[in-house]
Amino acid sequence: MSLGTDVQAYLPEAQATAESRMSETVTVGVMASVFDDATGKYVDTLTIHYSGQGRLKYPSMVVSEKTPVGQVLASQDVILSLPAGLASAVRINDTVTVTASPDEDLVGRTFRIKGLAAGGQVSASRFPVVSL
Repeated sequence: MSLGTDVQAYLPEAQATAESRMSETVTVGVMASVFDDATGKYVDTLTIHYSGQGRLKYPSMVVSEKTPVGQVLASQDVILSLPAGLASAVRINDTVTVTASPDEDLVGRTFRIKGLAAGGQVSASRFPVVSL
């Protein structure tokens, strides 16, 4: 066996382990204004790309502060892990809404996908997100 074959053989087990750690339920999609013929108005509608289990993780508790003129902005890295194989369904700038979580503070929070998922043979698709 080669190392590549060993990794390939272990991947299903690694994916199952990753999914067992996904404690949040999320909805991922894009918001668009759609014309409603019945009301004659535009209505914000969510086109869902994925709905199911996920995991939000803060890889570092470090908060970066930026000080543009007249304001202070703070940002913190957040990673959204989704079951492997969803990288093509989820797009940059999609909106992520946490619909259920053991951490009640996360329920209802929204994030934006800000980059592509980590590449390679992975046990989960890991997307960088930013809080909205």
